[in-house]
Amino acid sequence: MRIGLIAALRRTEDGTLRAALPLAGRSVLVWQARMLASLGVERVLCLSEDTTASAELLRLQHALEAKGMQFHVLKGFAAIPALVRAEDDLIVLLDGLVPDQEVLRSVLDSGGAIKRLVVAMPADHALAVACPADFERIDSARHWAGVLAMRGAPVQHLADFPEDADAGSLLLRLALQSGTAAFDLAQRELVPETWFLADSQAAVEQHANALIAGAAPSADWRAPSVALALTVVRRIAPRGLARGGLMGGGLAVGLMLGAVMIAFFGFPATGLGMAALGAFVAEISQTFAALDTQLQRGEKAGHSAAVMSRATDGFSALVLWFALVPWPDWLPLAVLGPVLIGLARLVSRTRHTAIGAAASDRASLLLILALASVFGVLPEAMACLALGLLAALLLRSAPD
Repeated sequence: MRIGLIAALRRTEDGTLRAALPLAGRSVLVWQARMLASLGVERVLCLSEDTTASAELLRLQHALEAKGMQFHVLKGFAAIPALVRAEDDLIVLLDGLVPDQEVLRSVLDSGGAIKRLVVAMPADHALAVACPADFERIDSARHWAGVLAMRGAPVQHLADFPEDADAGSLLLRLALQSGTAAFDLAQRELVPETWFLADSQAAVEQHANALIAGAAPSADWRAPSVALALTVVRRIAPRGLARGGLMGGGLAVGLMLGAVMIAFFGFPATGLGMAALGAFVAEISQTFAALDTQLQRGEKAGHSAAVMSRATDGFSALVLWFALVPWPDWLPLAVLGPVLIGLARLVSRTRHTAIGAAASDRASLLLILALASVFGVLPEAMACLALGLLAALLLRSAPD
């Protein structure tokens, strides 16, 4: 079995647990647990001062158990030998350390197997100099870098030490004494962007901003509302990243439903304006989800973003239908609304082109149509837009 050990024991200078510091929408402890999960860990052990189930630990436990993993909160290391067998692999992460997931995997992962090694850094590295109690010296030229992977047999010797000893330090010594090789990290891997210690709130906030800046795509102002949504997300992401996508999606659906009802009862301009706002909020929700997935190196956002996009276009088609022909009237002209949205979806499949990027901007499209409705030229505006999109499709397929 592959087992991971993390801890929520060490505190910053202001008394806050390092593991509890919020980093880009999630606690440092959650980041560490997800890294262990990416390495194929089946059981996570967490050393804590208090074994009572806090809300954060409960959420983490439920998230890991949903993936089929086990999660144990331990007060002290006395129970570790009973949970780690001699044939197991144990991966230890230093309290508060958040290495880059890809760097960590490149160091420890060997085609599905775990390399048993003690990750080391030069003795003159800034982290080793600033935090010698965290990054302990292992020989005259190197310090521990906060990560190690060892076989389970030496872990049984923890029972021979007093309970007030430091578990990480003991495991480091046991790993070295059992012959676990040291691995020197390259200088390019020991930069703050890829090997970060959460030792203060200010450092965590700075690192979160750097992570978000690196993960966020560049704004494409050919689609103004999409670019504006990205700008908004970048500003509020550090604190709203974990729930921003879900909350934005719920608000967007509410706004779109309201827009359908308003247009249904014969107020087209107001309904289209609210639909434009709903589409903008939906874009913020999708941007949140995409950014969160990029940060976590996951693939969940693709499906949720596609669902939100289809829902937004479905509601937009209904709003346009009733904006042209409110209930209870019926005219064939009403189908122009769904046709326009369908053409926009087809053209937007080529987002690398200017027309494709513009066609993907649903909020701007609805806002233009709201203004057209105010001036009494909604059918004409929709017809012109539909013809323009159809021409773009025909010209795009002409070389075939």
